[in-house]
Amino acid sequence: MKETVLVTGASSQLGVFLLPRLQAAGFRALAFSRKAPAVPFDVSDSVRWVQAGQAAAAATETEPESLVSCGPLEFACALVATCRDLRQVVAFSTSSILTKAASANPAESELVANIARDEQRLESLCRERGVPLALIRPTLIYGCGLDRNISSMARFGRRFGFIPVAGNSAGLRQPVHADDLSSLALGCLLSENPVILESVACGGSTLSYREMMEKTAAVCGPGVRILALNTGMLKAAVRLVSVLPAYRGVNTEMVRRQAIDMIFDDTVLREKLGYQPRPFDPHPGDFDIPHCARDLQLTG
Repeated sequence: MKETVLVTGASSQLGVFLLPRLQAAGFRALAFSRKAPAVPFDVSDSVRWVQAGQAAAAATETEPESLVSCGPLEFACALVATCRDLRQVVAFSTSSILTKAASANPAESELVANIARDEQRLESLCRERGVPLALIRPTLIYGCGLDRNISSMARFGRRFGFIPVAGNSAGLRQPVHADDLSSLALGCLLSENPVILESVACGGSTLSYREMMEKTAAVCGPGVRILALNTGMLKAAVRLVSVLPAYRGVNTEMVRRQAIDMIFDDTVLREKLGYQPRPFDPHPGDFDIPHCARDLQLTG
């Protein structure tokens, strides 16, 4: 009988790449999503989609061995509290709790404070139940067009023919591919020994924000260029567009951070799990869901 893995946030960019890897490794995945139909259904003999609201009942019936959280940590906490026989939890949080805690934007600071509280609660629950927890905080994620950072800028570039940046945008970044993170999660599940760690997960390149956007623009098609604006001018433009539904999450703190280094050390992942993320060298396929993953995703 296949070992069962609960996957929350299964329709996220992490879930897109994780489900095929779990299937190939011989696991059975219960993929939770708010987008799933009311009645659970199998898209393959190894992947069953279940509505998030039915997660507790489904988890109790299947007696899962592992949980990979690719969605809200609050959901992961509820499952850890429900499932008594978990042998491993892999939870993806975000490096934003390290870079946005002092944000001048109230919505941002409140969001990361909530995530930090959920991290602490998950750590406490796992410790109380003796469940090994690998808590991973990725940097900027890209890989299949679902992220709200690099892919959003790529869509903007395709639509308007340019990608705006603030001045020289020299702040350093380490963008990480979602598939490298899914491989990392699988490595935790396949490890001979329980994995207990807390670490940021970086990509294979360290480059400036401007260089990152230049590489992104190059993938968008001929004629898409970088438009360097005065920081004050770009902030003013952001304030104007932020009232539009498509750009409601945009704020001036994003502009300010383009000049700030946001880099980390993930040596613990490289040494303990052999983590070797790819360099940031995007191609058109990195902005769409691959066919092998599309077959396991929700349709319609």
